[in-house]
Amino acid sequence: MPRAVYRPGDQSGNLDAFYSAIPEWPKYQKPYKDETGQWHAGFWPIDEKKAPVWEALLGEPLKLYGMDRSFPGAKTARTFGYFCRWEGDVLEAIHWLAANELKRNSEAFSSKFSGTFLKQTAPGKNIDFLPKPLTAYPKYGLRAMCQPANERTLIGSLTPRGVSAINSVRFVSFTDKSRVLSFTTFANSIVADFFFKVKGRSNIHENDISQIPIIDGDAIKLANYRTLRLSCQTSSFGDLWSDFYTSEMRQENFTRDMLEVDTEEDWSSLSTDWKISCSLKNDLTRRQANLEIDVLVAIQLGLAVEQLIQVYSVQFPVMKSYETVDQYDARGQRLPNTARKEAGARELREALQNHDGESPVTASWDIDGGNETVTKTFYPPFSHVDRIEDYQTAYQVFSERLGLAAKDD
Repeated sequence: MPRAVYRPGDQSGNLDAFYSAIPEWPKYQKPYKDETGQWHAGFWPIDEKKAPVWEALLGEPLKLYGMDRSFPGAKTARTFGYFCRWEGDVLEAIHWLAANELKRNSEAFSSKFSGTFLKQTAPGKNIDFLPKPLTAYPKYGLRAMCQPANERTLIGSLTPRGVSAINSVRFVSFTDKSRVLSFTTFANSIVADFFFKVKGRSNIHENDISQIPIIDGDAIKLANYRTLRLSCQTSSFGDLWSDFYTSEMRQENFTRDMLEVDTEEDWSSLSTDWKISCSLKNDLTRRQANLEIDVLVAIQLGLAVEQLIQVYSVQFPVMKSYETVDQYDARGQRLPNTARKEAGARELREALQNHDGESPVTASWDIDGGNETVTKTFYPPFSHVDRIEDYQTAYQVFSERLGLAAKDD
C-alpha cells in the first residue's frame, strides 16, 4: 500500500462524509414509458425496513436485489427493487401507507391514489445494471496529470475492488467487468500512449478517456493474460485473478528465453487461486510482458511491426534512451543506473570498478531518507536489451501463432 498524506474521514476519524460521497453506478431510475408506449424497467432503492409498505402496494412479496456488504468496497451498498410499471405518485402512496397502517384497501387510499400502480419483475440479464458503490467495481486508474515529454504519458493500472482516490486519479469502470481488463491492456500499451502524446495534453479528462477504444480479439486475449500477471501483485487482487483466469494461461510462454526466471514465474504452474507466483515481479519478465502487450495490441489493430517500431522510435525517445543503457543480470534483475537517476546506481558502479566479470556483485544503499538500507546481489553476465529486436521477434512469433503470417504472405 503506498504512503499518502490523504486518508478517508475527518480529523477525528469519522467516515460518514467519506461514505456518503461514494457514488452509485449505474444510476438508479424508476420505470418509464417511451414514445411508443412501451415500459422500460428500472431499479429503485428500497429501505429493507419499509419492505412491508412496498408489499402492501404491490399486493405480493417484494423481491429485493443487492450485493454482499462484506464485499470489498461494498460497505455502502443498498438494496433495490426492480419494477416494470410505475404509474401515478408511487412514492406518495408509499408514504401514505406507512402513515396509515398499510390500509391498501381503504376507501381513503382508493380515492386518493386511484391511478397509482406498481408492478415488479425479475431483472434477468439486467442484473448487471444493479446500482453498486463505485468502490465495489474493479477499475482502471490513471494519473490525471501527464507530460508528453516524459518516458510515458498515459500512466495507469488495474486497481482492485475497494480502492478510492482523490481527483488526481481518473477511474474507468464498466458494468461488464471483463471489459476493464481489455481496457487496461490497451491503455497500458504504447499504442494508446502514442494517442495521448500526439495530443500534447498536460491533463487527461473524461472526454479524452472516452475516445479510447475497447478492442477484443484473439491477440487481445493473449495480451490480457500478460496484463493480469503484471497487475495482480497482491492478495487484494485475488478475486479479480479468479474472475479472469482461464486454464489456457497455463499453455502460454514468453517469446524470448527468460534465463533462470522461468523456474519462478513460469506459466504452467498457474491456477484459479491467486498465489504470489501468479504475479510477475522480476524486472526482465515484466519488461517482456509489457513489450509483448505492445505487439499484441498492434497486431489486433492491424499495425505492421514497422509501424509499431516507428511509434516507439519517434514518440518515446526517453524510453529508448533508458533501454540503451539498461542492463539485466543472469536472473533477470535490472541493474540500477544513473540515466534513470535510480537509488543504488552510484553504489553499484563503485562495486563494479574492480569486478572480475564472473563473481556475483553485492551493493548496498540507503532509501527513505536513510531510514532503511537496501542490499542486492547481481549475478553476471550482465547484458543489454534491444527493444526493436524484441518487438520484431514477438511480432513474428505471435503472427505465426495467430495464423496471420501465411495470410500476409
